[in-house]
Amino acid sequence: MSQPLGSQPLSSGMEMLNIGPQTRRAAVLALLTAFAAPPIAAQSLTSGRLVATVTDQAGSPLRGVTVTIERAGTAFRILETDRAGRVSLSSVPVGRYAILAEQLGYQPVRALDARVVAGAVTSLSIRLERRPPPINTVTEQAANATVTGSTSGEVIDRGSLLRFDRQRDLSDALRNTSSVGVPVDGRSGMLLTAGGLAASHSRLMVDGVEETLLRHPGIPDEAATTPLWSRDALSQAVVSFLPEDIEFRLTSGALVSATSLRGDAAFRARSYAAFSGAKLGGAKADNPADSAASSFELGVALSGGLKSDTVTWALHADYRQLERPTADPFVAGSTNPGPAIESAAQALSGTDVSAWLSPTVRTWKGGSAGGRLDWMLGAHSDLAIRAGGASWSEDNPQVGREPVNGAGARLEAKDFSSSAALGVSGDEWRSETRLGLRTAQRNWFAASLPYTGFVGEGFAIGGASTLPGNFKETAFELNQAVTIHSGLHTLKLGGNAQRRNVTYDWMPGSAGRFEFGDVVAGFSTGTGAFYQAVRAGDAPKIGVTTISLFLQDSWQASSALQFNGGVRFQRVSLPTNLIENDEIWGAASGANNNLVPERQKQFGPEGGFSYRAGSSGRTVLHGQAAVLPGAHDLGTFAEVAQYDGDVSVRRATGVLNWPRVGQLGNAPFVGPSITFYSPSVRAPKTAKFELGLSNDLGSGTTLSLTGSYGHSDYLLRREDANRSVAPLSTSSDGRSIWGSLEQYGAMLTPAVGSNRRFQEIDFAYGLTSTGYSDYYAATVQLQRSISRGLQLGVAYTYSKTNDNLVGQLSSDPADRLSPFADNRGAAGWDAGRSDLDIPHRLVATAEYRSGGANPYSLAARYRFRSGLPFTPGFQRGVDANGDGSSSNDPAFLGGSISGLSELVGRESCLSGAGFAVRNSCRDKGVHAFDLRGEIGLPIGGRSRVALTVDAFNLVGSETGRFDHAAVLVNPAGDITIDAAGRTVLPLVANSNFGKLLGRGGDGRLLRVGIRVEN
Repeated sequence: MSQPLGSQPLSSGMEMLNIGPQTRRAAVLALLTAFAAPPIAAQSLTSGRLVATVTDQAGSPLRGVTVTIERAGTAFRILETDRAGRVSLSSVPVGRYAILAEQLGYQPVRALDARVVAGAVTSLSIRLERRPPPINTVTEQAANATVTGSTSGEVIDRGSLLRFDRQRDLSDALRNTSSVGVPVDGRSGMLLTAGGLAASHSRLMVDGVEETLLRHPGIPDEAATTPLWSRDALSQAVVSFLPEDIEFRLTSGALVSATSLRGDAAFRARSYAAFSGAKLGGAKADNPADSAASSFELGVALSGGLKSDTVTWALHADYRQLERPTADPFVAGSTNPGPAIESAAQALSGTDVSAWLSPTVRTWKGGSAGGRLDWMLGAHSDLAIRAGGASWSEDNPQVGREPVNGAGARLEAKDFSSSAALGVSGDEWRSETRLGLRTAQRNWFAASLPYTGFVGEGFAIGGASTLPGNFKETAFELNQAVTIHSGLHTLKLGGNAQRRNVTYDWMPGSAGRFEFGDVVAGFSTGTGAFYQAVRAGDAPKIGVTTISLFLQDSWQASSALQFNGGVRFQRVSLPTNLIENDEIWGAASGANNNLVPERQKQFGPEGGFSYRAGSSGRTVLHGQAAVLPGAHDLGTFAEVAQYDGDVSVRRATGVLNWPRVGQLGNAPFVGPSITFYSPSVRAPKTAKFELGLSNDLGSGTTLSLTGSYGHSDYLLRREDANRSVAPLSTSSDGRSIWGSLEQYGAMLTPAVGSNRRFQEIDFAYGLTSTGYSDYYAATVQLQRSISRGLQLGVAYTYSKTNDNLVGQLSSDPADRLSPFADNRGAAGWDAGRSDLDIPHRLVATAEYRSGGANPYSLAARYRFRSGLPFTPGFQRGVDANGDGSSSNDPAFLGGSISGLSELVGRESCLSGAGFAVRNSCRDKGVHAFDLRGEIGLPIGGRSRVALTVDAFNLVGSETGRFDHAAVLVNPAGDITIDAAGRTVLPLVANSNFGKLLGRGGDGRLLRVGIRVEN
């Protein structure tokens, strides 16, 4: 495609300015001397390398060709090709570029859309045809660039960051990728699972410095949000699992590495304002209370340069006030227990519970601000400084997977992050020094009413049992890396020192937790079960120091084949003086509970290759393997440090004084609860393997295939060391029963202390390193530029995860106990499909952008992911085996339970005649269709003004809480003993199995905005 020379912002480069060849060459040499870093092969974590080769029609290299690197229509660098027809530029800011090649007597060519990725090399070829003067056009074509040595993951470039921004921070941008599983229950957040592991195993790095992802350790399915990292302040993000550069902080899960936006010589300003409301296109089912729920968002991003391009700067600020209504707590058409609950609450204690029986409005208020300064100190040194902060609050947030609507809860949060990077280069080496300082704080406030569950109705009112909680983290780190280029080898060596100080002030059930069998027979009489954890001292402050060293060699064996190999040494020092030995536990068991895992000294080897096939080098085969040393989870360490005798438990069953937690005279302290490390606890370790193929098919089409495998060992599992030595009885289905069961309507619970080995102790959780996870994945990505205006992209991931980690997503630690710890009834039941297994994930996007003075664009995105697996069992609040967990018991699918044979015949996942297989069933898959439209307005003078319209979840799935109970406790029945002395539970099949209990998730949203750019 040819364009007239005068129709582009920068067409024939210097010709438009009437600069002669000699003057142009002098300008080029001056630019090279002042700003170009030495073109060595090794890369920074925050910038990439660009290599362009210019040839004639016969494929012979052309020397002296003027090559202009353009960014956003402005010349970024101007170079000349060498004898090999090449130009090479290191330390190129990440993003997309156009490369203009000009030579007298040849038709100029502009290669469009060359992507530069942090830590990678972008290579492209441009072929010039001889053309006699006059030459008045520039031929434009797709760059067809190949990217090698990258983090071999999914790249989210600036265009993707600015599209489909329902939440305008980095974490929500991961919905544009398929390699990780993101939340679909209405919460935003970085990710739910990656590499088959929980979110706590993943890491975020920005500008080569690790950042804080502070999460509530009692909400395992909380996906950490990043309001600090506004999309307007970022130029690129990469989601990867096995980076080739060992300087990256390798992790068992996913590594999300982002690069903050830097300015350039031209002043740029981008501002936006947007408005949305629940009545503006929202679905009635998502807003049954007809709430206005108005939201608005404001933001501005400025950038520019000082002293030509010696100093550049970028600033941003944003503010958001978001409101989102919730659906009815009960599905339309089902029996609504709300009036009965409200009436019973008034009669029982005069408590108004209407806030938890009707739709509520979730609110988010806050903003962020920050900036970056880049300074070329000299020909071979540069400095980058970045700082920013965010502050926000959430009212009535969704907290975990508990069946409450969140009314009355509140989160107040603050984040701050800063970093400085100094780079110094020589002819054959480069040194980069980075400093990072960050703080984060999350204060969760509980609702005024304690958690109150109704087992028979599958519903709860009051606050989440995981609240309240206060969490704080501060961290400082120093990174040093030196790259040395010697012949065919590029050595990289350096180290990292990090100090983290964290405080996790939280206990499950600290505000009290009530369970009632049902509304009529249980709640109205105040008969049920109560639990509360009470701490005597303050939450411990934990300081952790991590020291690591690394060495890597990249060997260019040939022009097409490159090998890399390296090793990382890591030492983590945990505090040894925070865990005290509990005398009561020691006297009863003869064991110590103050063991601390030994100081970790770990080696992590890594190696791989990259092969560019064919003369064009457009097909790249790469492989990588690594053993990744892990670290002990600090949330678990904080639990051990708190539950060392300072936490006592109150329990009661029967008639309760609801909801007066402080006046429960019949809820005595039953003793301390203990959590301790076993002597054999080790830090986790993961082995990862990856093989990928990427192919530039020409005409703007790229295809990549990646297969990976990961195996994690020494993951923590939980055992109850204070459970009865032997089961008290056996049920008619062969299930071991560890306590004396009491029935309250539809609820089963053990009598207080009946399942305890030592009566003066409550739970005693022993942590062992016997967990594992196996993860297989294959990802295919296709990018297609049909024309300059139309872009298509598809990313699909198939994965499979097996492990033996029960109850990973539950907020109650008791739910992570194996229901068959003694291997009676179901040997090996724990090992199987993971709670985090999401086999299918798909993201497809299309965008058309017109040209002209007032362009318009239309973008569409379709997303699909499989639902999470679950084990067919009982309702929450039924402890069928009496081990103290009310959510870990699988259903028995044999026997003569009324209605069960019909249910098994109807539901294909209920197979077999024994206990239900772990995670044999799955919630429905979730899909969503989003649209974005933008049209330029003929106003604003030199500024570009555009009207934007976003429609999120225009078409979406019905999501929320589904009924996972295959069998129910019949409230009209009683526990009996059969002729063989076995316990017979009064069970019936659940005809509502698999159906929706309460609607939730991302509702339809229509947002209208205005965007202004200079």
